[in-house]
Amino acid sequence: MSTDYNKIADEYKYSKSLPWRKYLEAHTLFNIAGDMNGKSVLDLACGEGFYTRLYKLKGAAEVVGIDLSEQMIVLANEAEKVDPLGISYFVGNALDLDLGRKFDLISASYLLNYSENESQLQTMCNVIAKHLKPGGRFVTINNNPECKHPEMSMRKYGFERIQKGFNDGDEVIFKLYLPDESHIDLTNYHLSKKMHERCLEAAGLTNIHWHDMEISAEGVSLFEESYWQDLLKCEPVKGISCEKNNPAL
Repeated sequence: MSTDYNKIADEYKYSKSLPWRKYLEAHTLFNIAGDMNGKSVLDLACGEGFYTRLYKLKGAAEVVGIDLSEQMIVLANEAEKVDPLGISYFVGNALDLDLGRKFDLISASYLLNYSENESQLQTMCNVIAKHLKPGGRFVTINNNPECKHPEMSMRKYGFERIQKGFNDGDEVIFKLYLPDESHIDLTNYHLSKKMHERCLEAAGLTNIHWHDMEISAEGVSLFEESYWQDLLKCEPVKGISCEKNNPAL
């Protein structure tokens, strides 16, 4: 991964407060995830624990957060100390993770898009499948490999998306702007929709669905409909859900 989150942990944490992340991204992710009551959840690429904590607050029985960045895990543990929810956080790499156990649900927002090639993507999918119970589900928000209008500015939403090319492995840069107009850059990689599906299926993950972003009722009430139009037209990110084969069925 070329983006060093240890250096931008606080800035990235701020980006979670942007309206589009709250009223579209989070709303869509939890719609896809569904009922959390009593479930065990593994949150890969958990960052500072923003979604990790929400899974617990939405009724998950157990939640574990994993992130490659040590500083992100520091922030997550600080939040856990202030308001304990019983969440366990660990530094770990989704390319070689082995927790020795399985979960009902794995969430991994903005993880797959850090794969630089098919080999890395396949490894990530294999790790995800290894940690899922039979019939367990994987849900994610991911860079949209079929973004319809990559040239459109998303600046009014607090970010810009720069597509360097459409060949597998080409960089996709997300610029996240801060209140002082400075920005941090996140480097993703373009990998085709077919490649994503091929790797998920090869790992034993089926019933694959791509989900459009949806605006929450609160987002609709707080902003005029026209505010969201460019974002929905561009579709810079998508949701993905799938499940692990259950041999018993």
